[in-house]
Amino acid sequence: MVHETINHTELLEDLLLTRRFEEKVLEVYQDRGIRELPHSSLGQEAVGVGACYPLEDDDLLAPSLRTRAAMLLRTPVEEIVAGMYGTESGPSSGRTTEHHMGSSEYGILGTTGMIGSHLNPAVGAALGNRTLDNDRVTVVFFGDGASQRGEFHSALNFATVQELPVVFVIENNQWTEAMSIDKLVDVDDLADLAGHGLPTEIVDGQDVEAMVEATAEAADRARSGDGPTLLEAKTYRYRPHAETMPEHRDEATLEAWKDRDPVEMYIDRLLERDQITEAEIESIDEQLQTTIDDAFDMAESDELPDEETLYHVYKDTEIDHWKGVAK
Repeated sequence: MVHETINHTELLEDLLLTRRFEEKVLEVYQDRGIRELPHSSLGQEAVGVGACYPLEDDDLLAPSLRTRAAMLLRTPVEEIVAGMYGTESGPSSGRTTEHHMGSSEYGILGTTGMIGSHLNPAVGAALGNRTLDNDRVTVVFFGDGASQRGEFHSALNFATVQELPVVFVIENNQWTEAMSIDKLVDVDDLADLAGHGLPTEIVDGQDVEAMVEATAEAADRARSGDGPTLLEAKTYRYRPHAETMPEHRDEATLEAWKDRDPVEMYIDRLLERDQITEAEIESIDEQLQTTIDDAFDMAESDELPDEETLYHVYKDTEIDHWKGVAK
């Protein structure tokens, strides 16, 4: 079993980092505001953490808007918070926020606000890796709403036909913004919508070890040249789609999902196995909270970029490509 090879302390740290970070974002936003509108991943941390854990450092990630764990496990916390505040220490010195941040340094593909628009570029990155004859895998995350887009089918079909090294992860939190997914599809599992011949697997998105195991198998398959896999992680977000939106969901359903909280489930499991102590958990938690608090303190005192900086978005260069081209 994969869980026998997991560094359980490290995996718990990743889960707690994501949970405490999201809690801090919510606290600060409600208290004094943040320039970037929070789209919280509270409740679905195990999906991003579990899917990222078994990957190699040079594998590529294409996060969804809500895959906060993918950012936190690759990028310094200070840079993420500075991105949320739009300050000089953030991505591209304040030219972009953390929402759709891309970084060649950290192996993160930049995305856009258009739902599903990053699926085909992620497949393109996998094609590039196959062309370069390396063994890098691309993992692309997207919400259940993206399964209603044409990009979902074009990306899955091309990746399957070309046998590309890519893992698709649906973060199915049951709601597309303010509409239940069952009002948009007539299937119980979104994986049934794929229909392109690639392997699919339904995963308990509240169980971080289940996510590690499923992603490890899919990544090994991709790295071995056997093509893509589609994983559907069943999960649930605790907060509204965005913090400015009213809550429409049934409170009893929300509480039922909270009874299977991914962080608490994993802590209970480790304690039952005697793989960690309460004192160790408390120590890890305190250290992570200090790191997060320090990052917010830094961002709140960081300078905003000069206005002139924001105009320098593209590099100045000489272009003579069109010389000699018939007009």
